Amino acid sequence: MKKLLFVLALALSHVAMANEIAKFDSRMAAENAVITNGIKWINAIHLPIEGKAFKNTKAYFHRLPSTLTTNVNAGVRSLQSHTTGMLLRFKTDSSKISIKWTLSSPNLAMHHMPSTGVSGVDIYKVGADGKYSYVRTGIPRHPRAPNQTQVSWNSEDTCIVYLPLYNGVKEMFIGIDEKASIFAPQPHTSKVAKPVVFYGTSITHGGCASRPGLSFVNIIGRDLDLHVINLGFSGSGKMEMEMSEHLAAIDASCYVLDCLWNMGNSMVKANYEPFIRNLRAKRPDVPIVMAGQCDVYYRPGGVFRFAANEKLTKDLYEKLIAEGWKNLSYLPYDGQFSCNGEGTVDGCHPNDLGMMEMSKAYGNAVKKALGL
Repeated sequence: MKKLLFVLALALSHVAMANEIAKFDSRMAAENAVITNGIKWINAIHLPIEGKAFKNTKAYFHRLPSTLTTNVNAGVRSLQSHTTGMLLRFKTDSSKISIKWTLSSPNLAMHHMPSTGVSGVDIYKVGADGKYSYVRTGIPRHPRAPNQTQVSWNSEDTCIVYLPLYNGVKEMFIGIDEKASIFAPQPHTSKVAKPVVFYGTSITHGGCASRPGLSFVNIIGRDLDLHVINLGFSGSGKMEMEMSEHLAAIDASCYVLDCLWNMGNSMVKANYEPFIRNLRAKRPDVPIVMAGQCDVYYRPGGVFRFAANEKLTKDLYEKLIAEGWKNLSYLPYDGQFSCNGEGTVDGCHPNDLGMMEMSKAYGNAVKKALGL
């Protein structure tokens, strides 16, 4: 009965917003602006956002709905406040763009990941030709007070502001010239209307990119020019059934499952098959990419340390294919990452070199799944 009540509550309270980014109310943004010293400050909650899948969250920049329960591990319940994968996307006729953001945690950096990746923001531009270019990183200097950065701007370009990977945002404001306005962004050239949802571990979460734009999930969003949603949770991607319900509530174009790093052999046996069967039952036509055990650890002598997890997952894939499943693909461990320790910060988590490699592997898997 308890499980039934949860599912009913989930169905009623889940409000997915992943495909509503085009519904930008410029009047609402303007009416709520505050002008200070010639800068018109607009609250980011009134701007087009990607990477936010649900409306009904406890705080605006949270990644999962307020219906999240203790059936999901404590790591997910805490880390869902991190803004990894979220970005603002807009156009403006302002000559300058200012960004002001206040972090939810005072921990600006980690011992193996710089403050720019943990708590900074990245600014990119998209030209009329659809090509992305890096502009600047907003460096976080204040753990509790607002951080701020500014760039000159060309009105022909679409602005992309990536939010922090391993911190949360209490509030964020975009500043433009007093007489300027903000407009809806140019559409994605891929014409993929629905987001690609990545569910996984600390590596999917973004550890340990030097800045937000270099998370492999965000790189894929640029390379394929489509909307991505990051549901990576450091140490906490464990495939509970409730998480399958949350993923299924998102009207996605593709799901990428990359949880093996956080699951022991027994947990893979217990959780993976019920999870994926439930997801497929709720979204029968959506492609799913099953990622094998990404063996990023440096392997002296080329020894693969996680063969059991890889075999279990590959066996499950082959079982489902034999049952007649369509739109299901498998990305093996040795197709994900080849530069070993040189591409990591600690023998495990990718640095920027490793993130670039992973973006190619996962990007190709997504392209194939979507027929791009």
